[in-house]
Amino acid sequence: MFNLDPFSRGVAITEILILLAFAALVGYFLARLITNNRISELRAALADQEAALDDCHRKRKAPQKVVMTPPSAKKTVEYTNVSVVATTTNGSTKTENDEETIFRKIASRASELNFSRIGYATLNDADDLKEIVGVGPFFERKLHTLGIFSFRQLANFTTEDVEKVSDIIEFFPDRIEREDWVGQAKQLYKDKYGREV
Repeated sequence: MFNLDPFSRGVAITEILILLAFAALVGYFLARLITNNRISELRAALADQEAALDDCHRKRKAPQKVVMTPPSAKKTVEYTNVSVVATTTNGSTKTENDEETIFRKIASRASELNFSRIGYATLNDADDLKEIVGVGPFFERKLHTLGIFSFRQLANFTTEDVEKVSDIIEFFPDRIEREDWVGQAKQLYKDKYGREV
């Protein structure tokens, strides 16, 4: 029909260019298809992460229960494998889990800290203390039970406060100093609020 000679140099170059253009077009569409699928997967993963983050924020904003035992309710405690059996003064017994007992014990010693120097804070003022290297969720709850919610409070700690808190929350001796919670809290406060403590 066109009477093209496939062995002539011009025709061969034209055929090669047409094939290369076709291959480039097919490659382009395949790349778009793969990229669009990957983008869809990433958007779905991002939506899942945002939902998990929102859920975490909602849980964090929920009021936390801090239990304090009045000194008049003297109790004797017997330890078992899974729970604590407490006998009250009127002879009745009740079973509590170990965590509640730990937090009750910590809350009962909160008055040993000098909050007039450290500063007062509430859950509404709380910073994410888990940003401090060495503070996990369990130790953050222990600090909250003591009444320590903010970077500012930790930044105001003296050596005496560090020793007292280590003793109360039953943390490894010298670990708060080794991990420099006070220095980290000062830096995190400065980063968050733009001023020194």
